Amino acid sequence: MRWLLLPLLLFALLAPRQDCPQRAMVPRSPAVQNPAVQVDAVSLGGADLLTPPLRAGQRAAPLGTDRFGRDALCLNQRGLWRSLQIALSVLAFGWLPGVLLGLWLAWQRRLPPLSSEIIVLLALVLLLGKSAFRLVLVLGAALLTARLVAVRAATILRQPFVEGALALGGGSWQILRRHLLPHLWPSFPVIIATVLSALFLWLMELGALGFHDQPTLTVAFTDGLDLVQDIQALPLNADLGQLVSFFRWSWLDTPEQLVWPALFLTLLTLALKDFARWALQKVERSR
Repeated sequence: MRWLLLPLLLFALLAPRQDCPQRAMVPRSPAVQNPAVQVDAVSLGGADLLTPPLRAGQRAAPLGTDRFGRDALCLNQRGLWRSLQIALSVLAFGWLPGVLLGLWLAWQRRLPPLSSEIIVLLALVLLLGKSAFRLVLVLGAALLTARLVAVRAATILRQPFVEGALALGGGSWQILRRHLLPHLWPSFPVIIATVLSALFLWLMELGALGFHDQPTLTVAFTDGLDLVQDIQALPLNADLGQLVSFFRWSWLDTPEQLVWPALFLTLLTLALKDFARWALQKVERSR
């Protein structure tokens, strides 16, 4: 599964930088050379028109469209790129506090009591709301990093060469600089991959509950026969977690639209976990 990392990263890096265009009408007639061009029924000579949302398998939109005619391939590609940006920014802010906390816990012979940070994240998001979404993710990344670093550092501190250095009067800074950090550095890629895989999983889980930090555009529309308007929140620059939240309201019309973002997040999570497992085996083999 780790070999999927490169194709997924390339798929995200090639994502359009502009918002996905809306295709209000997609002509069914094969006489039209460019189905993406919006045309009226007169110029088509009465040809049949496909109106969004389109199901997967259409020539103009292989993965289908949403209710507003935006291509699902473009949405998921931009969503993957946005999810990578969120995960990397969260890791950048949560990494150093997590490492320092993990080293302190290992030195104090303590381990974090929680084995799953998602419980803490759900509680904080429910209490603080969407405005603290990014802050909650940073806290979760720091806690998970601290737990992984603490477990690894505690294993190193129990090694005979560390106990020998302590018996010879080695100070804390000497133990950290000459014994702990040199043996901890090779484990950092494993820890980073594990934290990133957890972040993508959290984005999917929190997104399914409707929590995200990206803006939405509220659209109200009616067909003229109903006085009560239909109101829909249109996600802008959405990550994959927000797309899961958006498409779960239309899964009866286009169930595959709910599958694509969840599938990309699942593949990315599994690929990172497999990479972490492979990197850990390389570290243990080199010792």
